[in-house]
Amino acid sequence: MKKLIKIICFILITTSCYSQKKPNILFIAIDDLRPELGCYGSNIAITPNLDKLATEGLLFNNAYCQQAICGPSRASVLTGIRPETSGVYHNYIKFRDANPNVVTLPQQFKNNGYETVYCGKIFHHGDLDDGLSWSRQPAIDSMLLKNIKRPGGFVLEENNKDRKEQRAKMIAKYGEVAKYGLAMGTAYENADVADNEYLDGYNTELAIATMKEMATNNKPFFLGLGFNKPHLNWTSPKKYWDLYNPNTIKLALEKQGPKGGAEMGLHASFELKTRSGIPKKGELNNNLAATLKHAYLACVSYVDAQIGKIITQLEKEGLRDNTIIIIWSDHGYHLGDMGIWGKATNYEVATRVPMLFWAPNMPKKSSGKKQMPW
Repeated sequence: MKKLIKIICFILITTSCYSQKKPNILFIAIDDLRPELGCYGSNIAITPNLDKLATEGLLFNNAYCQQAICGPSRASVLTGIRPETSGVYHNYIKFRDANPNVVTLPQQFKNNGYETVYCGKIFHHGDLDDGLSWSRQPAIDSMLLKNIKRPGGFVLEENNKDRKEQRAKMIAKYGEVAKYGLAMGTAYENADVADNEYLDGYNTELAIATMKEMATNNKPFFLGLGFNKPHLNWTSPKKYWDLYNPNTIKLALEKQGPKGGAEMGLHASFELKTRSGIPKKGELNNNLAATLKHAYLACVSYVDAQIGKIITQLEKEGLRDNTIIIIWSDHGYHLGDMGIWGKATNYEVATRVPMLFWAPNMPKKSSGKKQMPW
């Protein structure tokens, strides 16, 4: 998405007019988040931190991903190359193998004097540790000193046991390929634990610790913070689940594809239906559908809270007034729309994404505005 890079460059140039210091970049990537946010008009999502940022920054109302799958979408944004040009059109092609000489967005900052580092999911799995993009490791040692360890996917022992048993069965039946999505355990969990006992809360604390270390240097930084939620499995602390009244959760109204639409563009919700407890065939009943949407919304609020934490820490460190904040999702998501649960369609519900920018000294004509068509 070359337009994203052009926008960042424009903001950099604009900001430099007000400050001789190079601005820091906080680049936040979110997985599977459709524009189900209060600032995008959702009447149910509880997202106060993103909503507040939208009132101060610039919200893009018609932002779309290049392809509604994680790997190609992220590779496209972070290299500026379309999937059909780069050859990265599914999740198991590494962008660096296909394009060994490409310069990524963080690499460009690194080459121009920035400290560059990521916490969480910025590139897709398999591309995360691109050595040419990053100048340092995150502050894992400082987390260990506080006895904070990287959590696994589930907190509850019964769910860990279920996933382990499911994986053994799938590998016995299908071989090693079962590890690629066929043995992922239950679709959701909401344990009564602290934020850092799930991965996104941990990565937020890791990013904060890393930012504190970089704040003592004289170099500007590019900090990538990647949230795994609201990607399946929908795991989040119980307090975010409790934000929602299940009786107010409305299901998708259009449960069929459009008349005359391409049937090939629809799929059987394969990603969800490989989870434990999800019927493998047919439609989901309304109770299960409402529970799943509840779980997705809880994850959205969980991520929103983590974004609030990192922005608050920027302010505490005295960095907010010299940091550009970029928030973007790799693609949208069907929540029963057209009968589908998941991404990987070419319909708008899977390709439209939230994208927000905030920069110091933003012009008043941009602050708190919505950018409509490109």
